[in-house]
Amino acid sequence: MKLIHVNSKTIAYWIIQVVFWSFLSGVMAFSYWAGSNELQLKAWQVVLDFSVVILLSIFFTHQLKRLLNKCIQFDAIRLKHLFISLGFLLTTTVLFYLVYEVYIELIYTYVYNRTDVLEHTSQGLKNNMIFILNYFIYFTIWTVFYVAIKGLMELNNSREIRLKLESNLKESQLNTLKGQINPHFMFNSLNNIRGLMLEDVPRARNMLTSLSETLRYSLTKSNVDAIALEDELDMVRNFIAISKIQLEDRLIFKEDIDKASLTKLIPPMIIQMLIENAIKHGISSLKEGGLIVLSTLIKDSQLQIKVTNTGTIRTGHKSTQLGLENIKQRLALLYGEKATFNLQEIEHKVIASINIPIV
Repeated sequence: MKLIHVNSKTIAYWIIQVVFWSFLSGVMAFSYWAGSNELQLKAWQVVLDFSVVILLSIFFTHQLKRLLNKCIQFDAIRLKHLFISLGFLLTTTVLFYLVYEVYIELIYTYVYNRTDVLEHTSQGLKNNMIFILNYFIYFTIWTVFYVAIKGLMELNNSREIRLKLESNLKESQLNTLKGQINPHFMFNSLNNIRGLMLEDVPRARNMLTSLSETLRYSLTKSNVDAIALEDELDMVRNFIAISKIQLEDRLIFKEDIDKASLTKLIPPMIIQMLIENAIKHGISSLKEGGLIVLSTLIKDSQLQIKVTNTGTIRTGHKSTQLGLENIKQRLALLYGEKATFNLQEIEHKVIASINIPIV
């Protein structure tokens, strides 16, 4: 047996329909009964007549709802939709009146045996026009509320869909950027190993060990957007060890780490990219080598990461631009305008600074 799933919005809609039209018709029935009851109807007849009014009101407004849903774009309502709605309202009101008149004709002739009511002054043209006008107003009020609520729901749905699409796009972009990191790092490391293989096998073996630790870190952390800074430092130290085998005393590395920053979350491999850039485009290009200083500091609810290296900014290298753009894009995707990246040269020193909001 196939089960029909009814969502909470549909249930709420029908509850509101029944409550609204029952309340409105109930008020009118009470007013009529408590008044003169000029047609001298029995209580059960009044209840039946107004029950039919409730059912017809629910039926015709539901059909009106279907027409509105089909012809109106609720999250982008235009002037033409107003005229369409007015046309639907007039048609619905006239049809409601005609069906109700058929009911009155049949019920008072064949069930109540009160054909005299059909000739009563209350059934004249003036009262019928008032009846039509009243229900046109009721249906208009119903339509205004429905369009307003439906419009807000559509706008909210559009916003949720847009946010999901943006989130999926960011995830896709981040995966692409992460994919650029690993091949870039492996290419440099394997080149270093190739240069040492024929000269010093034990040192090459040590380099492979450090590389394997680094790649293990890369593989296990590549599916996350944030890691603890202390985990990133372990990888950086491995990378420095690999680089020192090639550069030897030309590379001096120092750390100035705020202990409070060790547990703070950062994007994986972002410090490694700064260190790699400092070595490749700074220290390795200097005959006498130079100094790299990695420092972190927590200030004003921001984690400040700074990599300072001896040398000058060399903007002509495409690989340098790729690495820096990679960092900027990842920070923008993860933190928006709350994170900043800055690269500057001061007195023959290149300073790369990253500010990340503490999460």
